[in-house]
Formats: sequence, structure tokens, C-alpha cells
Amino acid sequence: MQAITNGNNRPYTGMLKFAQVCKNAGMSADDFAHIANWVTTTNSTYFRNRVNINTANADVLTALFMGAGIDEQTALSAAKTMITYRRQNPTMLTSVYWMLTALGNSEVVNALVSRDWVTTHSYQFTADVAAVGPLGRGYRRVKFIFDVSDGTPKILYRQDLSRLGWALGEKTRQNLVAKETQ
Repeated sequence: MQAITNGNNRPYTGMLKFAQVCKNAGMSADDFAHIANWVTTTNSTYFRNRVNINTANADVLTALFMGAGIDEQTALSAAKTMITYRRQNPTMLTSVYWMLTALGNSEVVNALVSRDWVTTHSYQFTADVAAVGPLGRGYRRVKFIFDVSDGTPKILYRQDLSRLGWALGEKTRQNLVAKETQ
């Protein structure tokens, strides 16, 4: 796949910038969604350090915005606006274009369009798995990081977290043991 370039034959700084240019040229969110998965703004094989704006919580979004130089109050307000938009418009989250719709031509958008920090796809996932034996005896807790970028899940990282104790709190463990022994 060849990177999409601007008039100077240089790649756009990221998909958000490309989406902004398309929106300013009159392209609709639906039309952009049709092409978004077929274009790239880089020739790199791997994309690292991007935040999935479809799944990031308020703290992550706030940190993302503050990392782009936005003050904390504005960043927190923009994060809340995005989360509200996601809840109210779940069918519109087909590309980064929705961020432009949710935040408009704001200070936050203007700070992020020059950076390649956002995406709507995730290929790596973390799982914190806990298992308990019969009658509450025996306990194992393991953290895994999976990569599904090539379609087949691969374990990239495994860490035994059993030493950290019960993942859901002591009261939950006691309730589970009480139910098992009845």
C-alpha cells in the first residue's frame, strides 16, 4: 500500500490530518469510512504508540490531549465530549473522522492533526486472567499481551501476577469460598 501524500508529495502527518483535509474538501463521514481502511499516511509496516479513540477511557484521552500541549481542563472537557459522542453515536465510529465531528475545529483537534497519535483499530490486547481451584484453594493470576495484527492471535508477553493476590478483592474471594463450601 502506498502512502497518501499532500500536494508537496509528502505523506500527511496522520489519518486525522487526512480526514480533516477530506472533511474540509466536502467529503462526508460515510464516504471517508469507505476509504479509511484502504489508505495509509506512512510506508511503515508497524504503527506504534497510537491511542484507539473508539475504546480509550477519559483518563487516556485526557493524557493524550495534554501530551499534545492542551491544558488539563480543556483536555478533560474534550475527553468527556468524545465519550458522550461515542455513547450517543455508536454507529458513527467507523474512522477517525468522528473525532472531527465530535470536537469540531477545536484547539484539541488542531493540536493533534500534526501528530500521528490516534487510530480506530487495535491489534494488541491485554488480558488479566485469574483462576481459582475447587473450594477456593489454589490461585493463579497471569497477565497476557496478545497481538492479532496478522489475523492469528500470538502471545507477545506473559507475566505471573499471582504474587499480587486476589484480583477482585478479599471480600469477593470470601464470598466465592462461602458459596463453594455450602
